[in-house]
Order: sequence, then C-alpha cells, then structure tokens
Amino acid sequence: MSSLRVKAHEIIDNISEKKIVEVVDFLEYLKIKEEVEATNEILSDKKLVDSIQKGLAQIENEELVELADVIENV
Repeated sequence: MSSLRVKAHEIIDNISEKKIVEVVDFLEYLKIKEEVEATNEILSDKKLVDSIQKGLAQIENEELVELADVIENV
C-alpha cells in the first residue's frame, strides 16, 4: 500500500464516527467522478466508438465468427 493510502487510513481511523459519514460520502463522490472521467475519455475516442458501433452492427446482422473457427485457422 502506498504511503498516501496509509496516511489516509490513519486519518480515517482518527475521525469521529459522526464525521466518518461525510468522509465516506466524499470518497463515493470521488469514485463516481473518476468513473465519469474514464467514461468521457472513452467516448471522446472517435476511433474506439466507431469500432464499438461496428461490432454492435455485426452482432445485430449476425456477422460473427466462432472462436473455434478462428483458432482452427491460426
């Protein structure tokens, strides 16, 4: 565990039960913020989004190849 994580745990261990609710709320906010940032980063990658859309269209049109067939032809 990094020294910053250890320090964070030490601080949390010394916070009153009443205030720990606020700490948990803030940590949950930071977690959601990080997830949203990661999602936005993915969605801003046009090449990746186009590739995903192409794959979804292939699934819809049943243009799939069985994994066993791919392995067999390698």
